[in-house]
Amino acid sequence: MCGVIAVSGSHNSPYEVYFGLMNLQHRGQDGGGILTVDNTRTGGFQLQRGSGLIENVFSERSFKNLKGTAALGHSRYATIGRDDPNLLQPFLDYGTGIGLAHNGNIVNFYALRDEIRESGTPPRALLESDSALILHILADEIGDKPLTTEVIFQAIRICMKKLVGSYAIACVTRDGDIFGFRDPHGIRPLVMGRKQTPEGDIVSAIASETVALSFLEYDELEEIQAGEAVHISSKGVVTREIIDQQSKSPCMFEWVYFARVESEFNDVSVYHARFRLGLILAEHVKKLGIEVDLVVPVPETSRISAVAIAEALKLPFREILIKNRYVNRTFILEGQQSRKEAIRRKLFPIASEFKGKRCLIVDDSIVRGNTAQQIVKLVRQAGAKEVILLSSCPEIRHPCYYGIDFPSPVELIAHERTEAQIAEELGADRVIFQTVEGLKEALQQNSICAGCVTGIYPTDIESGKQFATKRLIDRQVPAKHSSF
Repeated sequence: MCGVIAVSGSHNSPYEVYFGLMNLQHRGQDGGGILTVDNTRTGGFQLQRGSGLIENVFSERSFKNLKGTAALGHSRYATIGRDDPNLLQPFLDYGTGIGLAHNGNIVNFYALRDEIRESGTPPRALLESDSALILHILADEIGDKPLTTEVIFQAIRICMKKLVGSYAIACVTRDGDIFGFRDPHGIRPLVMGRKQTPEGDIVSAIASETVALSFLEYDELEEIQAGEAVHISSKGVVTREIIDQQSKSPCMFEWVYFARVESEFNDVSVYHARFRLGLILAEHVKKLGIEVDLVVPVPETSRISAVAIAEALKLPFREILIKNRYVNRTFILEGQQSRKEAIRRKLFPIASEFKGKRCLIVDDSIVRGNTAQQIVKLVRQAGAKEVILLSSCPEIRHPCYYGIDFPSPVELIAHERTEAQIAEELGADRVIFQTVEGLKEALQQNSICAGCVTGIYPTDIESGKQFATKRLIDRQVPAKHSSF
């Protein structure tokens, strides 16, 4: 999962991309980069990338070099290539004059890379990441042709024929144009917007989430559709074409956890979806006849669902698990030990409020169980009489092959476990999960990607199993689930 943004038509494009990335920081903390197009300078492109948070990668001095009327930015959450700073994006192909930023995961990456290497054609890059592979396919098809809309769309058509998996792509060209496209199932989000400056100029943008564009005061926000390609010239001329749409299967985890609560996908507000998840879960709790004293959210993403649950059950809502705001998202950290150490620093209970209480602890999801296990331990130590965990997402029992970093079932606390067994593993008195039907009702979607819940995926996943095996070897994940 990553954040991408491209802006064209403004001399402030580099700054807009920077502030856009600040609003997409939650999508990746490994590193980031900005690529600018300035045709008044030799070479045309300026690129700066670095590891860490966006505010630490760039400085006031940085922007003395990052000038131009178009820019492309990326915040990285690695699933292939891990911590190698050479794999930070955007990537640039000087030959064709295209810069690329990618959010998603190519399931058949290793198979395609082997095919390219065995063909005898020297790859344009080392192809150590799926993003570099996408740029290679695009550039190889474009060659020395002019960067017209027709040429670009034909290259995208070839990409869609070859790639299996999830991808939301934003690109910039040496001419200051931008273009973007989504995979045929629309698994990863991509939106576009435009605005008019006081001087009358039209500025266009493509980004991962509406919140980034809304912050920058873009209007006319639209979703780029599954299998659709969009080309926007430096003059603001928009050309759109649905190249290969096979389904509309947006990732349910965007609404449940990953996206900013201010964002909107498929005309469904993330805020409203999370509130409905809470209401539906509250009805389930009522039917079970559970009696508790208070509702406690796990900050931050579960707060909205917890408010809905408290209101529906007419229970006190208490924010008594306090988050250290200087510890970032633990789910997207690399390695179990890193996550566990961060969790210990991240949350602390107000013990006097827990003492002797029967508590409903609400979280957005329970994936590996690291956070849940630590929270139960903290709440027990604070003197809680009873600890019941509620998850606004159903049990995650299957791998994700599309960019959420759990590519193997051995990482998942719910894999081959009942609710009672999960509760025992976590040390809770009880664990209650959202139902699949409740999830679909809350998100108001006819079709979603919920493969990690149901085991039914929108694409072929055979290559993904090879991917998962290689990723486990890279990360040296133990075979026994009990180590998580």
